[in-house]
Amino acid sequence: MQKKVSRYMLDKIGSRMAKRFGTIPKGEEDPYYLQMYSMEGNLLKLHRRDPSKNGNDALEAVGMCLLTVDGYLQDLEYDFSSVANDKNSVFCRGLLMSFDPFTNEEVKEVLGSEYDWNAKKVKEEYYEAPIKCILRIAKSISLWTEEFGPNGYFIFMEDQIGKLVGDNDELDFAVRAPLSEELVRELEK
Repeated sequence: MQKKVSRYMLDKIGSRMAKRFGTIPKGEEDPYYLQMYSMEGNLLKLHRRDPSKNGNDALEAVGMCLLTVDGYLQDLEYDFSSVANDKNSVFCRGLLMSFDPFTNEEVKEVLGSEYDWNAKKVKEEYYEAPIKCILRIAKSISLWTEEFGPNGYFIFMEDQIGKLVGDNDELDFAVRAPLSEELVRELEK
């Protein structure tokens, strides 16, 4: 079943996901660092490719990304045709490439057969961390866009991680893969 996305849905999905999955408390970002870095790095790389993509486009992409994940969790497909454009769609794909096994085959490969992607509980557990990261990023985009204008977030990110991101165009990903029982036993020795 397909559900047409409205601007209202795009704007409200963040608060709905925050109620359902929670957010990252201030000062407790460390466990999420790698996932947030790959997400923000991808956004920064995509902005560098086309500087006309700004914080407002990134915020729309955040909503589209969260709705995409919500669709997986509800076995529902969203139709973004009324809200998608060349700018927010690129950012949305960049975010999804950083964690989503349905968008990025490499992610699925790295995760292996540990996940039963048909099980709702498995999907909810897997997507909890990326959702929290995306919600934190949305907060940052809003803050820096309000503070320094449409490109404020990207100015801030360039200063914070620009050198670490480097000059390549490759989109990165980071996932929390489950540890195999064998590896857990090995680490316990």
